[in-house]
Amino acid sequence: MQIISLNEIQFKNYSRIHSKRNYFQTVEFANVEKINGYNALYVGMIDDNNNLVAASLILNKKFFSKYIYGNIPGGHLIDYDNYDLLNTYTNLLKKYLYKLNYVYIFINPLVQIKSTDKNNNILYENKNIINNINKTGYKKSQMLGITNSINLNTNGNIKQIFNNFSRFVKRNIKENKLMGIKITKSDNNGISEFYSLIRKKTKYDIKYYENYFNNFNSNYNLFEIYFANLNPHIYLENCNNILTKERKKNAKLTEKILDSNVKSKNYYINKKLHSDRLIEKYSKELQKAIKLNNIYKKDFVVATVAIIKNVDEIYFFVEGYEEEFRDIRAIHSITWDIIKKYSKLGYKKFNLGYTPQNKDKFKGIYFSKLGFNANIIEYPGNHFLVINNKIFNFLNMIENKIK
Repeated sequence: MQIISLNEIQFKNYSRIHSKRNYFQTVEFANVEKINGYNALYVGMIDDNNNLVAASLILNKKFFSKYIYGNIPGGHLIDYDNYDLLNTYTNLLKKYLYKLNYVYIFINPLVQIKSTDKNNNILYENKNIINNINKTGYKKSQMLGITNSINLNTNGNIKQIFNNFSRFVKRNIKENKLMGIKITKSDNNGISEFYSLIRKKTKYDIKYYENYFNNFNSNYNLFEIYFANLNPHIYLENCNNILTKERKKNAKLTEKILDSNVKSKNYYINKKLHSDRLIEKYSKELQKAIKLNNIYKKDFVVATVAIIKNVDEIYFFVEGYEEEFRDIRAIHSITWDIIKKYSKLGYKKFNLGYTPQNKDKFKGIYFSKLGFNANIIEYPGNHFLVINNKIFNFLNMIENKIK
């Protein structure tokens, strides 16, 4: 076994076919991270037959004189179940990086160690992976890393996929359709509007997302932006139609109640009480529609979602909405439109997003995503590996912040 340097083409070819592939371990992501001052190092391990059996993109920075630290986002492209392979790669990599003045590296492997459904029932668990990582010398880091994501695996049957969604999600999608919500895919000209909808929830400026658009632009790795547009005229027309229909239904129920020949009066009374509540709801909706129709003369954007297509998986990257229209929950409609579009194209894996560290603060988003009949995937989290013990201990003593 031997560690070798890889060029971009070699790494691209390997990363596209590996079972642990993810959009972090790509040349495209390395190019995006240049804006944050990172350099890219591509390395791999070959066996005695010159077959590549592991590889890594290492994003690196100098941080103390000539010394370097590295970050391996998404983790090594390696079989973590194979302890001998992981241990050999780790030891050879340490020697290789030591010569390049590396002090330590971080890894955040996106390899599944546990899967649970929305009711916390365990669907899959693999304790071997985390044991192998620990045995090869990696230490758990206190720095935040990706520990969970919400994943949906589909069977390609569009009707069945939709039927498996929660009632809350299905209702929102259906109501949005009545409001005239239309989903559109944007080109690069939509970056400014996209950024205006997400700027409050990101630490990055608009150039960061422009870099994603410009770099993730191949058939294997593609960055896409979607908008939910509300059509005020269709919204008004649909509200009028629904309210008119419900009033006619209500009038017929009143006739049934007043008809002395009709039995089971309580049945019709309860139906009418329910209809009364719907009329009140639809009347308020109509007033909202009239107001929007007076203000807006054409379609306007209420929400956005950006995704990354990585080979055969769709990653939901970031989402945002106009605060004034947050109750519309148009992101549900965008999400469904994307799932439907790519399911028809044969895609079966959808990563709906990485779960926030503070689940209580973001529990609305958390449970909303679970409403798409998704499962919670657990990852090992952030780990670090010391390359140069002497320099590491010295720096950790004076800074006390590496771990």
